[in-house]
Amino acid sequence: MAPKKNMNEKVEAARERKAASKDAAQKKASKDAEDAYWRSAGEGAKTKAQAKREDEERKRQEAAARKAELKRLQEQEEAALAKPKPSLKANRVSGPKVTHHELDRLRESEAAEKEAQQRERAMAARREVGAQSYSRMLGVENTNRQEDGVDARSMEQAIDALSSLGVSEAAPADKHPEKRMRAAWKAFEEHNLPLLRMEKPNLKQTQYKDMLWKMWQKSPDNPAYMAGKQ
Repeated sequence: MAPKKNMNEKVEAARERKAASKDAAQKKASKDAEDAYWRSAGEGAKTKAQAKREDEERKRQEAAARKAELKRLQEQEEAALAKPKPSLKANRVSGPKVTHHELDRLRESEAAEKEAQQRERAMAARREVGAQSYSRMLGVENTNRQEDGVDARSMEQAIDALSSLGVSEAAPADKHPEKRMRAAWKAFEEHNLPLLRMEKPNLKQTQYKDMLWKMWQKSPDNPAYMAGKQ
């Protein structure tokens, strides 16, 4: 039994050597093929590791360049925002080139300033109502009595009353004062009613109407009020 066992061990060892030799040959062939690929790709005698390092270095430099460019653009934008905001009128006089971004910013600023002025006028009119009048509105109906003694509980009555006072004759060129009055009142109501609801929430609709009417009596948007001041 011993000679047969030794023979089996030799056969097994020979198989292992043959397998190892075959594996080494396959690895060498794979490496040779890979080196040939890199040479055919124009890398010359560079190895894969060298090509990989150069590719990584190239990508790193490109990323650094992009980062530097982004930083430059951010600094440029911050510097532009930090500059004093020129007026649109000054730009028209001096005539410098204005970018779309700057023009949009100027328009937004002018619109915000105009809206702030409108809010200030509305608040000034509301302050005239006063705390005492506001308390009465919580439980007492407003008669909307004008200072000249005319009662006006609705827009139609106000127009009729104003006509009786000769407001329409004060402006003979205006053939339809009632249309102008209604349009002015509608615009005034649409602008100021949301502001009143935010400032004094939880009131009834009639109470808001009363407050609006009091504001309307001395509003520059009221054609009758402006006609009486002329």
